[in-house]
Amino acid sequence: MIRQHHYYIAAIFIFWIGGLLSTAYSQTLQAKVSLRSDRLLPEDRQILDEIPRALENYINTYQWGDDDPEITIHCEFNLIVETVDIRNSEKIYRAQLIVSSQSGENFRDRGVLFPYVTGQLFDHSRAVYNSLLSIIDFYVYMVLGGEMDTYLLMGGSNYYDLARNTAAEGAISNYSVGWRLRQEELETITDGNHQPLREAKFYYYEGLFYAEEQKAAKKSREHATKMVKLLDRVHKRRPNSAALKRFMDAHYQEFCTLFKFDKNRENINDMMRIDNRHREAYAGCGRERKL
Repeated sequence: MIRQHHYYIAAIFIFWIGGLLSTAYSQTLQAKVSLRSDRLLPEDRQILDEIPRALENYINTYQWGDDDPEITIHCEFNLIVETVDIRNSEKIYRAQLIVSSQSGENFRDRGVLFPYVTGQLFDHSRAVYNSLLSIIDFYVYMVLGGEMDTYLLMGGSNYYDLARNTAAEGAISNYSVGWRLRQEELETITDGNHQPLREAKFYYYEGLFYAEEQKAAKKSREHATKMVKLLDRVHKRRPNSAALKRFMDAHYQEFCTLFKFDKNRENINDMMRIDNRHREAYAGCGRERKL
């Protein structure tokens, strides 16, 4: 499904500052938070009941970017609390966190560890380290980084930098569990071998725009071919890349739409090779292409 707001190019302003070309784009984040704690005792479940609403307020009322909100990004945070322990008279909860966004920025974190007491304040300007909020911050930045890459080439770099800073702080905290894996996830997405994947996201969404909204055959073909070449570059460097797999799992059903103006099956055949797991879906593409 095409996301129309991705193509409101008027929301992207280009301006010159100090001789450097800069880009400003506006966004706002709307998150839905859910929490499951079926394995805990009733008294512990009751303590955690207030967390989803508090986290939604923490995420949705905060301006994560520097601009006025014009682009709305939707995502979901599902916190699955599994155990609770007592450490120095403090209840420490262990959980999984499942994060998903509309463009397929999906993550599963099995190492969430955090203390919590009833009525705990969720504050962005906190003076004391908060394990749960730092993890939420990290994944908000990860979602925004991936989403903004779809609006502009490498548009999410600033958010990935913020995620990196958050991870570095977490790694030296008293709740360092899980931060090494989060750092590895971030570096996998942002390293040189995966830069073509970040670029491919932009060409994918722009290509859908030209194919579905503009009916611009030439532009559609150009963007489709560019995307496939970029994905192939990642595949050749990192054939088992989890980030590449995540992108293709999220969008393989839409690739036929992207390829509908192709004059041959070269892009389709390349995708069958790059993403063999979805070979059957690609084989059905292009049967009634509009040339």
